[in-house]
Amino acid sequence: MSQTDPALVFNKEHAAQYDTRFGRANLFRDVIHLVTDFSFVALPEDARILVVGAGTGMEILALAARHPGWHFTAVDPAGAMLDVFREKAQTAGILSRCDIHEGYLDTYRETPLHDAAMSLLVSHFLQTDSARGAFFAQIAARLKPGGLLVNADLAANLTNPANQRVFAAWKQMMTESGASAESLENYRAGFGRDFAVQTPSAVETLMKENGFAPPSLLLQTLLIRTWLTSKA
Repeated sequence: MSQTDPALVFNKEHAAQYDTRFGRANLFRDVIHLVTDFSFVALPEDARILVVGAGTGMEILALAARHPGWHFTAVDPAGAMLDVFREKAQTAGILSRCDIHEGYLDTYRETPLHDAAMSLLVSHFLQTDSARGAFFAQIAARLKPGGLLVNADLAANLTNPANQRVFAAWKQMMTESGASAESLENYRAGFGRDFAVQTPSAVETLMKENGFAPPSLLLQTLLIRTWLTSKA
């Protein structure tokens, strides 16, 4: 399976409309941000948060507004997405609290460890267990002992007939977001090709085998599962 360059997919045109493209389904994003905030309740007032696959930084903007002492590290290979984030962070007055790294996690060389990390809808783009496991290990290496991770991914047992009802609801969400019938078929065909949709237990095992304690399920929104775990 080939790995698509995110910098090509998430280009300037894509970045400009990324935050609004899913219409009502953006409520799912907002709920994930909310439960992340609740999960980070015990972090110190000067916490450092690593955000992997930060994109346009919506999760950072949401947390920064509530926690004026937190500092954020935004890592993403798509420069166009980070350009949108920089502009929003400047407008919100939080840019001075953000370190922005255009590239992948393995090229981020700064040494301060983080109190917590977020990876929202990122690791399923890594199509082999070895790449995905290394991804989680790299996050763990950048966390303080016991540091928290909120990880959200597409995860489902697509061979289970019962999950076809969930996928039907997912298709309706995508349709209301403007997806054509053709793009929906392409999206479904991308499972296993463009992104790795594994069973929830398989994703949990990858986290456990690469530096994290057994994760707890925080939230399921259709095919998206959000877990909370900590550095083992």
